[in-house]
Amino acid sequence: MYIKSFIANTKTILSLEEKIKNSRLSHAVLIFAKEGLGVNFFAKLLAGDILNVDKSEFHLIETDSHPQVQIIKGSGASGQIKVENIRDINSNVNFSSLSGDKRVVIIQNCENFNQSSANALLKNLEEPKDDITYILTSTDSSAILSTIRSRCQIFTLTQPSKEECRQYFNDEKNENLSALIDIYDGNIGMVKNCIESPKRMEILQKAIKAQEYIRIQDQYSLAKLLFNFNKKKDEFSLFLNDIEYICNKNLNDNNINILNAITKSRNAMDSNANLALIMENFIIATKK
Repeated sequence: MYIKSFIANTKTILSLEEKIKNSRLSHAVLIFAKEGLGVNFFAKLLAGDILNVDKSEFHLIETDSHPQVQIIKGSGASGQIKVENIRDINSNVNFSSLSGDKRVVIIQNCENFNQSSANALLKNLEEPKDDITYILTSTDSSAILSTIRSRCQIFTLTQPSKEECRQYFNDEKNENLSALIDIYDGNIGMVKNCIESPKRMEILQKAIKAQEYIRIQDQYSLAKLLFNFNKKKDEFSLFLNDIEYICNKNLNDNNINILNAITKSRNAMDSNANLALIMENFIIATKK
């Protein structure tokens, strides 16, 4: 089975294998995981097992081109899943089955539903078709409607251990690998992003510097560093994620103060507040 190739999560994988083998898998599966743990790829592996495809067919699932698998993603800067995406599930011309009766709908990051798209999906889940299995993924369990959760079998992917992460990158030659595994606590996706993207690594390095500037109360250097994120909301969001990882490694009074400032910044970003003002308030909030 394809899900066996996924690192860690042995209990979850065995449970899913047993349900598929004995035809006990629900028509709707909801999979939670922290960002960076590969929940959307896991959904594709699961789709391959549900459809029992061979390796050549699985390649089509990987590339979002298998005729029996429809993958729904959000769009725009917010990644919002629109109601039209859900309504088109049964009318998409590329969704007709060519080699079997079973079909799979993967809805990625369903924390990005709006009210209309969530209600449209709920209607589909309330009136399931025998030939369709829905696989929903999310990195935020609190954002999923209870009415949707109640109609799904729920599984949670856990983070690999640091040792499992090291084994995954066994052939990787990168001088920062050990430090990255420690900072991200074994989160393979986060480590991989930094290894593969110089820009992503640069953001992490800024987070490391920012934590030090806050520790020594160098507001000038902190403000100068944060100015790099002016009008770059997505990068600032990644910066906040990184500094949160760093601070969680050592929960002293200084780092707890930073974590509180991060929470305030995220709340302001959710309210679409001015980014420059958010960064200014972040600096103020981190003062002792």
